[in-house]
Amino acid sequence: MVPVIDLQGTSGQSIEKLATACAEWGFFSVANHGVDAQLITSMQAVSRDFFSLPLDIKQSVSRTMDSPFGYYDRELTKNLRDRKEIFDYAPDEATPWPPSPPGFQAILEDYAVACHRLALQLVGIFCESLGAERDTLERHFQRGHSSFLRLNHYPLADLLAGADAAPAGPHGISQHSDAGAITVLLQDGLAGLQVLRDDTWVDVTPVADTLTINIGDMLQVWSNEQYRAPLHRVRASNEIARYSAAYFCNPDYTAIVEPLPPAVSPANPARYKPISWAEFRRMRAMGDYDDYGEEIQISHFRV
Repeated sequence: MVPVIDLQGTSGQSIEKLATACAEWGFFSVANHGVDAQLITSMQAVSRDFFSLPLDIKQSVSRTMDSPFGYYDRELTKNLRDRKEIFDYAPDEATPWPPSPPGFQAILEDYAVACHRLALQLVGIFCESLGAERDTLERHFQRGHSSFLRLNHYPLADLLAGADAAPAGPHGISQHSDAGAITVLLQDGLAGLQVLRDDTWVDVTPVADTLTINIGDMLQVWSNEQYRAPLHRVRASNEIARYSAAYFCNPDYTAIVEPLPPAVSPANPARYKPISWAEFRRMRAMGDYDDYGEEIQISHFRV
């Protein structure tokens, strides 16, 4: 079972637990995370209500190559179509909003603000655990950051069976690591997420009153591989539909990501060349829409 870390009154002991979880798992759950319980309940309700809308209403707010926010049901991971449908919202971006359910936009906006606050708290703890000042990376996550919120629905049947679409892969989402810094995940109580640990797929079991956290590629680079972005996947739904909400905390597009100085030493030299987050994210996003061959990975930037 992935570690559970209590964030109330973060102490040296909890910072050490977080560092160990990042080094050994790349996943952990957080209790006393500060996201309002009623807001979480509202998020779960409007997510279910949105995905229960008729397909033509959902498709009326579909994303495009020019506007990558809104509804989508054909996303690829590792060049395989996911067995899911999604709705993406990003602060300060042009998100198309559906006419219902009531309060949908306001609830997503409030939830994204709460998750971003939590993510910034975690980024600060990560910096401190690496021997850097707590606010070292804060400038990358202020106004203009590229974070976004994604609602996921994993239905029982393939929504596009018989349609003109790429064949579905065997999973809800195929194995991958997240491109950004931190992902804050709200699970619905049904196990489906799995992390690869010691060559074995392990369930990331939902824990009541917690949020699930995993680190992404950019934090792996900043930590100079002291922390590893975990490979994870989501099982396809076979017996009951599942829902989740993932907040991807990403830096601003001007960020150049490279190992933090305290993480570099003669015994552990920098393992990555500087990475333009804008270019890295653009190349990863291209693979969401079509098969462009090998998907770009941070391994391409390894020294």
